[in-house]
Amino acid sequence: MTSSNNKHSILLGTHEKHIHSVIFDSEARTLTRGASTARPEQPSWLIRHPVHPNIIYSNAWVDNKLYVHRLKGEDGSLELLGEADSGGEGPTHFAVLPGNKELVVAHYRSGSISVIPLEPSGLFAAPSPAPHRIFKTTYSPLKHYRQEAAHVHQVVLHDNEILTPDLGANKVWRWKWNAGADEGKGKLELVGEISEGLEDGDGPRHLVVHPSGSHVYVLNEVSSSLTVHTLPAPGSGELSRLVKRFSMLPPSDDKANDRPTGGAEIILLPPCTSRADAGAEDGSMLLLCSNRDTPVAGQEDTIALFKVSPTNGGQVERTKAGWLGGIGKHIRAVEKDNFTKDGRFVCVASRDEGRVVILERVDDEDGEGKGLGLKAVASLDGFEKVVVPLWI
Repeated sequence: MTSSNNKHSILLGTHEKHIHSVIFDSEARTLTRGASTARPEQPSWLIRHPVHPNIIYSNAWVDNKLYVHRLKGEDGSLELLGEADSGGEGPTHFAVLPGNKELVVAHYRSGSISVIPLEPSGLFAAPSPAPHRIFKTTYSPLKHYRQEAAHVHQVVLHDNEILTPDLGANKVWRWKWNAGADEGKGKLELVGEISEGLEDGDGPRHLVVHPSGSHVYVLNEVSSSLTVHTLPAPGSGELSRLVKRFSMLPPSDDKANDRPTGGAEIILLPPCTSRADAGAEDGSMLLLCSNRDTPVAGQEDTIALFKVSPTNGGQVERTKAGWLGGIGKHIRAVEKDNFTKDGRFVCVASRDEGRVVILERVDDEDGEGKGLGLKAVASLDGFEKVVVPLWI
């Protein structure tokens, strides 16, 4: 099922007990409510099957479950088709592996990774992962109280690799999935790590990879920092190295005051070309990093903005505007649309205000480049603790 004409549906995962949806009209620039589906507590991550667009996966972070749904209508209504135990504690992020035969899951609380088999239809092929499909890395104690144990936070598929930021271990693990000659005997093989330049108390949470594959951009939750690292090919013998480090916090933030959570989400938008007045695809890409829980009284959280060269992954700098505000507190949900080439529209949400906002890419006011600015074009309040959007 796909969006039609100018109306585009977005599913909204929450820290409560529902998956909501909204419909964005890209011509009228409006948001309206769609369906709401009751789910077990904290359906905090949502993905779509890469081949079967009507198949939607969600988690129950508290109950350590995964669910598969059928998308019933463009209003975002969902029908439950099946469930599986995740194989760990606190399933927080997951992705369908190439070949569409397995779902790989990152667990925050247990610090483990599991692989669940899938049927060709996208349904779960087993009620839980087999013991030999549950993996855990080594962990050495660190000083920061948020890094008292391993906390694997994300699954990123890149070429033949699986990258998993580990907030607790203060590393990004690099894996390869070896399917094996015998069906069901596949395993994850650890092929490297990204750790150089990461400091105690950074806490890697999420990352994105430059389109060239040369660099990786790591959002560090605990320190609210962005670090840029090289990404050498596995087996090359070359170690990843730190290229740049930025604070994600605006100058007005109290950087010395601790906060329960910090950086949340990171996305990389390609050069802006979808507007009628846009030129050739030679402009900068736009990197968005969201912040949460500023300790400054009366101040909202912000999205940090960086421009990235499309040809040189190490060429990263803060935009002249630097930050975008006006959305609310605890900005965890950030995702680009699925119907324009360059992510012209971005859905963001303030968890604490219950607000969903659509941003549109515009020229930076300082004339820095096309698509390096963002403006709000639609918003809708009244949602319970939205933490992830999924454009469908």
